[in-house]
Amino acid sequence: MNKVSKQINYCIDNIERSIVADTPIGTKYSAAQKKKLYREKEKLVNTFPALKKLLNIKTIHQFPVEGVKNFGRIGFLPTALVISDDRIKDMCQNQWWVPPMPGVKAAKKFMRCPGLGHHSSCPYFTPPAEKVREMLDKADIFIVLQSTLFNYFGGVTWQWNTINTLREKIEALFGKKAVLRQFGAGPCQYCYPEPCLTMGKCRHPEKQVPALEAMGVPVAQLCRDLSLVTGDKSWEIKWIKHWGFPNQTPKKWKVNFALAVKLPKAGSR
Repeated sequence: MNKVSKQINYCIDNIERSIVADTPIGTKYSAAQKKKLYREKEKLVNTFPALKKLLNIKTIHQFPVEGVKNFGRIGFLPTALVISDDRIKDMCQNQWWVPPMPGVKAAKKFMRCPGLGHHSSCPYFTPPAEKVREMLDKADIFIVLQSTLFNYFGGVTWQWNTINTLREKIEALFGKKAVLRQFGAGPCQYCYPEPCLTMGKCRHPEKQVPALEAMGVPVAQLCRDLSLVTGDKSWEIKWIKHWGFPNQTPKKWKVNFALAVKLPKAGSR
């Protein structure tokens, strides 16, 4: 009798990997081709010393943002390797145990993400994947900031303040049109502790940071590709199992923020 596999197929990791494998970009490049594309963009980045300095975690840690040292690494990918697929956005409909907000006396609820169809940086207020792809094709590099491990909710404005500070510094180097889009983790909290205006309305649209997933980007694949091209395995992430329960593993998590950046053409600096 053949042994029955104990692998669980219905899990976030396998679902995301299946979506990635079913996209044109997911099957277009071999590992060697990805590394080649990265080296080509690395040469381009090296022609901008000020940008290269920004792409150093020690530089990020000097930002005047309380909590900025919670970010652990920074890197970039060629935008040609970044996937956007509407099926990733559809995963926001998955049911999960949603904990109550800090300071609110309420029980956990088994439901889809409460930001879906409500929060202004969440689906269905984010552009379709084809529009995100058009934007990515206009950019040169996809800069990614990844946090160290942590395990708390609320008061995490350091994440949004850091990515906006980085955006401002890049715009100071290359102009307002250099940053085509910024991306975050979970519903944007730039206005925290003020609540989101919701339903697509935004007080500061230029500073809004929709989640990578809300823009159709498969975060685990993004991190695997960063690990591949940089040789730094610490980029990779682990999906949490049994979220919110005593047997949750792992107990801590990382978040990823990003910027799609268009660099000046040679001779136009």
